[in-house]
Amino acid sequence: MWKSVFLATGVFACLVGAELLVIDSASVKPINGAGPVREITAPDWAPWALISAGAVTLLHFGIGGEAASGHSSGMPKPSPGKFPQV
Repeated sequence: MWKSVFLATGVFACLVGAELLVIDSASVKPINGAGPVREITAPDWAPWALISAGAVTLLHFGIGGEAASGHSSGMPKPSPGKFPQV
């Protein structure tokens, strides 16, 4: 389940970062229609930070997350008694 969370988070961050490269600002209107319309402008570093964080998250998803921690699911760990100490 955690792999799917990492995948969704990485894709979302990359897509929002790419969208922020295209738009300059966004106007947010309240749901009920009453109140002022707010305009949101992202800082210049935000698109690149989101794209890079999303890419790193997708790379972590691609290697499985287990290989980075040293525990591969295909190979069992050898017991210390079977091999001579060097």
